[in-house]
Amino acid sequence: MGRLLRLSPDSFAAEAAPRQDSGARVALELLDGSRLEGELRAFDAGQGRCVVRPADQAEDREVDFASLRWLRFAQDLAPALHDAAEPVQTFHVRYADGGMLHGVCRDALIDHDGLHLLAEQEGGAVCRLFIPLQTVLRYRIGELSGRGHAQGLRAVNEEEARQPVESAEQLALLISAGNRLDAYALAEAAGVDANETEGRSPAELARRLGVPYVRLRNFDIDPQLLSLVPEDIAREHRVLPLLLINDRLVVAMTNPADAELLSVLHFVSGHNVEGCVAAEDDLQAAIDRYYSVSQDNDALQELEGVAQRELASMIPVHVVERMGKEKPIVRLVASILREAIRRGASDIHLRPGEKHVELLYRQDGTLVPVRSFSKVLLPAVVARIKIIGRMNIAERRLPQDGRARMIEGDAVVDMRISVIPTVDGESVVIRLLNAQAGLRSIAELGFNPRDAELVTDLLHKSYGLMLVTGPTGSGKSTTLYAALQEVKKQNLNIITIEDPVEYHIDGIQQIQVNTAPGFTFARALRNILRHDPDVVMVGEIRDQETAKIAVESALTGHLVLSTLHTNDAPTTITRLLEMGVESFLVKSSLLGVLAQRLVRLNCPACIEVEPVDAAVRKFLGVPEDEVFYHGRGCDACHGTGFQGRMAVYELLIVTPAMRDIITPEVELGAIRRQAIADGMVPLTAHALQLARESRISLVEVYRVRLE
Repeated sequence: MGRLLRLSPDSFAAEAAPRQDSGARVALELLDGSRLEGELRAFDAGQGRCVVRPADQAEDREVDFASLRWLRFAQDLAPALHDAAEPVQTFHVRYADGGMLHGVCRDALIDHDGLHLLAEQEGGAVCRLFIPLQTVLRYRIGELSGRGHAQGLRAVNEEEARQPVESAEQLALLISAGNRLDAYALAEAAGVDANETEGRSPAELARRLGVPYVRLRNFDIDPQLLSLVPEDIAREHRVLPLLLINDRLVVAMTNPADAELLSVLHFVSGHNVEGCVAAEDDLQAAIDRYYSVSQDNDALQELEGVAQRELASMIPVHVVERMGKEKPIVRLVASILREAIRRGASDIHLRPGEKHVELLYRQDGTLVPVRSFSKVLLPAVVARIKIIGRMNIAERRLPQDGRARMIEGDAVVDMRISVIPTVDGESVVIRLLNAQAGLRSIAELGFNPRDAELVTDLLHKSYGLMLVTGPTGSGKSTTLYAALQEVKKQNLNIITIEDPVEYHIDGIQQIQVNTAPGFTFARALRNILRHDPDVVMVGEIRDQETAKIAVESALTGHLVLSTLHTNDAPTTITRLLEMGVESFLVKSSLLGVLAQRLVRLNCPACIEVEPVDAAVRKFLGVPEDEVFYHGRGCDACHGTGFQGRMAVYELLIVTPAMRDIITPEVELGAIRRQAIADGMVPLTAHALQLARESRISLVEVYRVRLE
């Protein structure tokens, strides 16, 4: 007869379990999503079918259990359950087509035909619910779980999972071939624990679960699909709808075996949900690309039309500026910031022209065009950026600076915003300071083993001056922050003087220079020496006063780290002498000088043989038959040919021999020769070695050369 699950001590006896009486009012849902309501004429469990007369029809309709999702009786049994009111149990049913059904029930009878539940409905009603096991893959009622009779469609085989799916058409063909992408059910059937899916590569996880691995770069997604999964859900859980086939919504996700997430997507979309695997960064890029474009373009066009009419009728521009608070503009600016952070850009440029505004990102030191939009939207976009940076929205005649902070995923990004009026409108540059990407250790700076050991030894000195030199944008701040991270390990009192403070580091006291009231580097340095520091970091030595105080501080028991604008390491010594620092102070205090430049690394995805101009070869002294490589430009590097940067450098250590030649009349050539004799590798030679290792192009060597 079947077995009764006594879900509560006071549950109904077997005789009270649901009976399929003809003439009862019922509602049915079929696997294709259609529903029927009417009168139950017959229920034949042996034949696996029922007969229903729909309420709006005069003829009966036969329904096979193989096409039935559930059948619910209309009669409310709640009044008869007053003596069996607690406790209720949850039930969870997973169908072979990927669909799910959840709820709570008072009691249940399971027999060979199906699940017979006393299920609670909205409003407190309790109705009899029948779920045929023919269509069920697995079920769980309270602590009891079991399998249905459905075999389901086959899983993607290992060979299919190994080959990345790169288009919607290819994925549709794979599904139409009879594959089941229900990774959660596949994981259960294979005995895969949910924790086993963590830490695996996307391709490996796809093979493990028997679902496709998709690459989203070339997917053409129907914008209407995006409305099925709200943007906040897509961003929070990193999911992207790809296809809708026969009420099956296929989504890309990082872990398709996440049953809770599948339930959420089933609830919000109203469709059966099946997952396939995509890499997290690929998913994030696709979400930014499709949601920002699909949801904002129409509204932006409408705002653009409004702006055109407002400007044409000479209504004051502040009307357009109020659009900065409109949702499309807010989303546009947010998507610009998110995409820049995802790409690892260091700066965002909004460059106004005569008719359009160009958006560019600085990636690996190169300005990369991203998109353009109508110039009539510029006041609204700038207004939004000013709101973020807490600037004066009404002021459009004077330059303004602002600051803000944004949290994107696990990254906390500080923004330095500069707005400058031009003849074509206000130009905006936003510097992005990502502590996760910007803060590095000494080991991550790219020193060779010998130089890494020398730099670390200098940072463990109890006193002295170490300088990092190079032009603006050469990575001096990154090197200094890495040095501070190393010094911090010694549990010392560290104080920095910066303009501006770029990264906040716990355990270090950081001071912001403010020239308006006269709080300069020199004054701050003079004051903090009374604050008992062990290590002092001065953001930049700009004048004679700061230089002399820094040198004197280094001689009185402090380790001083700072930067100086010189082209190479030997020139730093002559520059200090020219600034009025006595030679005996330089030779007594200076520990070492690191001169550096940033070079762009070749993109490994599109590296190829580099055609080199004969004049470049001649200048750098390389033979005509020596082969070098560069990046051609591809989607992975956004067409630049570069992916990442590293420092090329020359490290001058002030040895006893170097101290002997530091005199007021010392020549630059003598300093350079002694430094090379002491083991310094010139910066150009270091860059040329990287080119011979195919890490950078020969053109990059030519760009950063020093002689």
